[in-house]
Amino acid sequence: MFRPPTLQALKIDKRMRKSIFFITFVLFMIHAGASAQPKFNLYPDSIRIEFPDLGALVIFEMSNYPESNDFIRNFPQTLGESLEYIRKSSSSDLTSSPPMRIEIQSMPEGLKEEKLSMKPYGEKKLVRISPLDPAQTTMTVIKDKGIVEMLPPGWELYLNSKTYRVKVYAATFSSLEAIATQDFGAVVDKINADEGMKTLWRKSIESQIIVRENKIENSSAKYIFPGDNISLTLNAGVGLFSNIIYPELSLIMGLTFKDRYRRPNFRTSLIYNNLFFAERTNDGFDTHINSFLSGSFEVNFNRKTHQAHWSGLGIGWLTRSSNNYFTGNTAKFFITHSLPGSRFSMVPEFYLTDNLKKFTFGMTLKYSF
Repeated sequence: MFRPPTLQALKIDKRMRKSIFFITFVLFMIHAGASAQPKFNLYPDSIRIEFPDLGALVIFEMSNYPESNDFIRNFPQTLGESLEYIRKSSSSDLTSSPPMRIEIQSMPEGLKEEKLSMKPYGEKKLVRISPLDPAQTTMTVIKDKGIVEMLPPGWELYLNSKTYRVKVYAATFSSLEAIATQDFGAVVDKINADEGMKTLWRKSIESQIIVRENKIENSSAKYIFPGDNISLTLNAGVGLFSNIIYPELSLIMGLTFKDRYRRPNFRTSLIYNNLFFAERTNDGFDTHINSFLSGSFEVNFNRKTHQAHWSGLGIGWLTRSSNNYFTGNTAKFFITHSLPGSRFSMVPEFYLTDNLKKFTFGMTLKYSF
């Protein structure tokens, strides 16, 4: 015989109503605050040197500007040696030939020369020369609002290595050779004397210098902070405490610190855990909520891709106790570990309850939204 549910059975616990409202609010905040993460940049420092009287410019992109000072100082000599090799290896007069593209790169270790389309140059370099067909240049002047100048077709030279990338543009081969007679040491001294260089640390530098008749006419420098960010995350999971299985819901506010390449480096988090213990009663189930306020410190162990691999340690303190699952003052220690590209994580937990006298082991499988 069917019996309608009693009012007692339909009654929702006041604490449960608050929990439902809390979960709904958190999901809304996470959805509203979600944003795409920028990709990291392995060459964050940029020095642009313009030569208006030569119709030429040089752009240095470096992984670390202070470590590239000597390379920039000696760049005219490096460029002169490369152009001399190119001139001697060419069967035509390059000063009257149409613009070409020159590529020079460091020899990758273990790579066989005969498998490359580039010719060996020196002990550890490879070179390739190709005409600009169609006759157009990729060397454009780009500002914050987009392309503001399209350079006419000219000679382009590219030097690449693990620590720097150099782009050189010149209207003619003669102006390309004239760059090799400039004093780049004065450029380095000018940048190093800037007040912002004293506190570079994680910041990257973007500098523009105009050189006319081998003298610095104008210079500017901008220092860019990598952009640490605050995140709000909701975790749901299933935990094991002693011999009890329970659902868990956590709200995490994290502060992620990035290195100068805009890669996530380490993060600290403030975590509010809610453990929902359910007990069978005559009227159904009764839910007991126990809450911990925790803090954690994690390090990103994956620096090669954009998917962070976080691992770290955390400590928490019981802020809400219900039905004596935890007695007296209770603390917990836990280990965080997540795999790149996965939203699941397994978290071992170590509880000290009964005024920190009793040890109990736990484990939680979590999913991050």
